Amino acid sequence: MVNLQDRFKVSSEAINSVKMALALIDRLRIGREMDFLIPLNDFYMEKDAGTDEGKANSYRKEAYNPYIVPPEILKVVQLYEKRWNTTTNIYYCSEKNMADKFKRHIKSSKKENKELFYPLNENRDWYMSIDGHEFPVITNNKPNCAAGNAATLRDIRYEVSCNKVKDKYTSHIGIYPLCSMKNVLDGYLAGEAFYHLSLPTYFIFTGKSCFR
Repeated sequence: MVNLQDRFKVSSEAINSVKMALALIDRLRIGREMDFLIPLNDFYMEKDAGTDEGKANSYRKEAYNPYIVPPEILKVVQLYEKRWNTTTNIYYCSEKNMADKFKRHIKSSKKENKELFYPLNENRDWYMSIDGHEFPVITNNKPNCAAGNAATLRDIRYEVSCNKVKDKYTSHIGIYPLCSMKNVLDGYLAGEAFYHLSLPTYFIFTGKSCFR
């Protein structure tokens, strides 16, 4: 999450996740091309009802214009860049934007694709059913974390432009907080089922901050 009080600060668990990710890249990079993605949890940057109705979310605008990679994270990345004698590509994405993208993608197909999707509450809630496992992707007409993870995996796997689909990354390692396990795994199931990703993925769940 972006700390809007001080965008240069970041939690110790986030730094540990970065160290773990780069250590894995260090072990696996020989003969492979790898990049580094930071998903930003902005689901709870809600609009202030009554003061900015119909306008862009001022909190997200503050968080991303521009997005500042915290110096403590950059320090870790630069240590590995020196070790590798190369530049590491760092990307970031808004999980809320990804979730909105998933909602757009399924808009025209969810009613027809009854094997995967089914509605509740006058179509304000939509669930997916995959091999007997049921979970929500839209709640109260808003896409949730599982939807965001599904669309993020799609953008990792494919490059889509001008209605042309090309391979992008062919494998993925994701490091997430332990408390996000259900949303992440549901998102992976949703992405594989809807986008046919064929994206071998290794997930690591770590940290105890969610439970304190």
